[in-house]
Amino acid sequence: MQHGEKNREYEVEVELQLSPMLKLRVRGSVEASGLGEAVALAQQSVGHLAQEHAPSAQQAAKRFPQDLLQHLESLTYRELVELLLYYEGPMSREQINQRTRELGKEVPKSWLDTEFFRKPYKDHFVADTDQSGVKIYRLSEKGKLEAEEIIKRLKG
Repeated sequence: MQHGEKNREYEVEVELQLSPMLKLRVRGSVEASGLGEAVALAQQSVGHLAQEHAPSAQQAAKRFPQDLLQHLESLTYRELVELLLYYEGPMSREQINQRTRELGKEVPKSWLDTEFFRKPYKDHFVADTDQSGVKIYRLSEKGKLEAEEIIKRLKG
């Protein structure tokens, strides 16, 4: 800071997506010599909060039924994605990749970028674009019925 330069107070709000179902939003005043410094300080604070409050893999796995985790290896990538969207709701491709990694059977980004959209299962998924321009995927009615069939087969 230059001699005679005073810190100003900036109102900063930062939002961080910790998981598909958990967002952390921090709002507050930050004293800094400039807006860039204020944003950097806010990001640093959010980073510390995110580390402290991020769900563990064990907590995250609770949304996906525990009794289905034992069947992960027998599921195809498509089946796993259908079950994930069925239980945890709409997600981006990045969120699907991250979440399946947390569960223990990662659906590769390469599969999500290609096979995910091919027939005959393309009509099981619906893509919408969120406010930031990211595609968010959810199950179509046909996809929901298919997910329910998979659940019956696994539990049956």
